[in-house]
Amino acid sequence: MTKNYPSKEYYKNLNYYKDMHKNGYHLIDGRKREAKNAYDGKSTLAYAEIIKKIINNENISNMIDYGCGKGNFYMNDFKLGNKLIPPLSKFWNIDIKLYDPCYEKYSKFVKDEQFDLTICIDVLEHVPVTDIDWILERFFDISKKFIFINVACYEAIALLPDGSNAHINIQKPIWWSNKIEKLIKTRKEVKVICICTTKDDGKIKHIPLEYGCKIKDYL
Repeated sequence: MTKNYPSKEYYKNLNYYKDMHKNGYHLIDGRKREAKNAYDGKSTLAYAEIIKKIINNENISNMIDYGCGKGNFYMNDFKLGNKLIPPLSKFWNIDIKLYDPCYEKYSKFVKDEQFDLTICIDVLEHVPVTDIDWILERFFDISKKFIFINVACYEAIALLPDGSNAHINIQKPIWWSNKIEKLIKTRKEVKVICICTTKDDGKIKHIPLEYGCKIKDYL
């Protein structure tokens, strides 16, 4: 598959998430998540301070949040632990483009735009395996300095409208590493951090894949 010819499954998934944004979705325990809270951008908050340090340390002037969902926290403040953090647009204080093909407000993608920083938080596990390569290639095409990814390597608590698990692409960190290493050979000037979140006996672990930098530099 390519960016010009995504798979049929890719389009089927887009329609699922458009529906979930509008109507909410069911969880594996039988509860319902209401539409207003469906993919509202909350996943990004855990990485807000790391991304701020990337912005400062790498002299980032603009960025794209690829798969931003509703992006609610770009306009609303939030809590991290006991700290009240201003909206991400103020907290990061750079030019920010929000993009999500499943949410009408942010669904427009401009082909030739480039950004110092691309972030993609809790998105790629929702993408069919057949379409991962062209999406990662797009990240390298649009990124001038840095790519920051978080990907879940375990089942979601969310269910798709057809009843299947929302994480349709569950892979081990080595799988993601192989994908990124193949691409970074041609763009060595771009730094990449991909945090693979795994779950072992209910315990969450964060495994950073690092290319041209170290996650500890931004903690």
